[in-house]
Amino acid sequence: MLNNKTFYPTPSHLVRKMWHKVETGPRTILEPSAGKGDLIENIFSERRRADVFAIEIDPDLQATLRGKGIKVLDSDFLSFAGPDKFDLIIANPPFDEGEKHLLKAIDIMYRGEIVFLLNAETLRNPYSHTRKTLARQLDALGADVEYIKDAFWQAERKTRVEVALIHIQIKRQVEDDLFSDCEDKTALVNESICEQNEVSTGKTIFEMVAEYNQCVQMGTDTIVSYYRNHKRIGKYLRLNDKPDAYDASDESLTAKMQKSLNALLKALRKDYWCKTLELKEVTQRLTKAKREAFYHDLSDRSQMDFTEKNIRQFVLNVIKTYEQTLIAAVLDLFDMFSIRHAYRNIPEETNIHYFNGWKTNKAFKVKKRVIVPLYGSLGSPFLGWSGWKLDYQAAETLRDFDLVMSYFDGLSDYASLAKAIEYGFKDHETKGESTYFKFKCHKKGTIHLEFKNMDILRRFNVVACRGKGWLPQDYGAKTYEALTYEEKAVVDGFEGAKSYNKNRDRALFADSTMEALPEPKPLTLI
Repeated sequence: MLNNKTFYPTPSHLVRKMWHKVETGPRTILEPSAGKGDLIENIFSERRRADVFAIEIDPDLQATLRGKGIKVLDSDFLSFAGPDKFDLIIANPPFDEGEKHLLKAIDIMYRGEIVFLLNAETLRNPYSHTRKTLARQLDALGADVEYIKDAFWQAERKTRVEVALIHIQIKRQVEDDLFSDCEDKTALVNESICEQNEVSTGKTIFEMVAEYNQCVQMGTDTIVSYYRNHKRIGKYLRLNDKPDAYDASDESLTAKMQKSLNALLKALRKDYWCKTLELKEVTQRLTKAKREAFYHDLSDRSQMDFTEKNIRQFVLNVIKTYEQTLIAAVLDLFDMFSIRHAYRNIPEETNIHYFNGWKTNKAFKVKKRVIVPLYGSLGSPFLGWSGWKLDYQAAETLRDFDLVMSYFDGLSDYASLAKAIEYGFKDHETKGESTYFKFKCHKKGTIHLEFKNMDILRRFNVVACRGKGWLPQDYGAKTYEALTYEEKAVVDGFEGAKSYNKNRDRALFADSTMEALPEPKPLTLI
């Protein structure tokens, strides 16, 4: 961020001066262009009971903010279109775009306060249309402007620039907006309700956002309608049967409406962000363990506005870290096939083949046939009350087997191992085959697997053994003839010279596993 020559982190003495401008006790606070959180972190320490949000465009700084316990709502304030309602927007935006940020803050503030730092020249030299518009807005709103010289001279990044500290109080009331055209009589109930069926699985990002926005609009209309008619029905109907004690003394309908809207948004976002893990671009890349980690991570990210841009960035981040995810998943499955769950805890008995590894003489690789014990939620993975039945927990484990194999197959569609077993059980068969394996299930809880694709098995072993340090990271880069005696011994033990030369310089993972997320298809309105 310090590479940005227009950004100056806010010094603590200036933060205190900005905070002292605030006249009310804000409960929802936003800092746009938050940087690494110098300003908002000080405010957060002052207002522990407030919901504090930030908007920051830099992904690394977003992570820094989350690490400080600050909720990141979006990435780009100037394009932010969320319906959130704030009591306070406080900011020290980049000096070259200060007027744009302040106009945006004025535009989205329904009722509350705005405290902004701008370069004094922004107000004293209104040469552009944007600056002239801002000057008119500040005059109309009765903004308080205090000019401060050398405000950043003792800051982390020093400058002699003079700044303007701006304070705006917007006192719009929901009663003014909602009750102005109301008559104190009941309208006829003649509106029809259109029930929207659940959108099927396999939704695109565009469709998910459209569905989310529809829910936001429906919820907002419901809440606004309730408060619009509160004078007539408030004593008969309550949106919040158990009001928060913190708000009990606040009789303002505006405050109650904003709280209800924000509660709606919080619940909707959490639900819809969790649904992003159902996107094909995500599910086909994440094992069970990784999905659980992302569910945990989403509890923090669910404060982000649910927009197509933010979702696509989230998915692209999944893809960006995909190679590390791949290797971790391969190593986990390799351990399951070799040591961790080796039959009778004697790995050399059946599942592995020893070879002279790069770092050790005890290196090994997974053989064509493996025996793996599975575990069900209530014990046996296979037996049910009425015969053979695949337990859901065992099915999750088997899903990871297929998923890791698909990494080496370009994330192609496949007939899953779990489905093949379930179909077999329906026909009273305990053996069969899926895309990647032949299998046989045993009552004692083990499954015998045979790899069908020897090329996938080879690449699986290479990735795992490189990850273990038993093969060099540049394995396959040189011809067999160019290898040293020690390197040839490793190759001979692992696969032999013929196989090595045949597969030299081949990609271990199929190229399509690394493709970027495709552009969304345009929506056709019917």
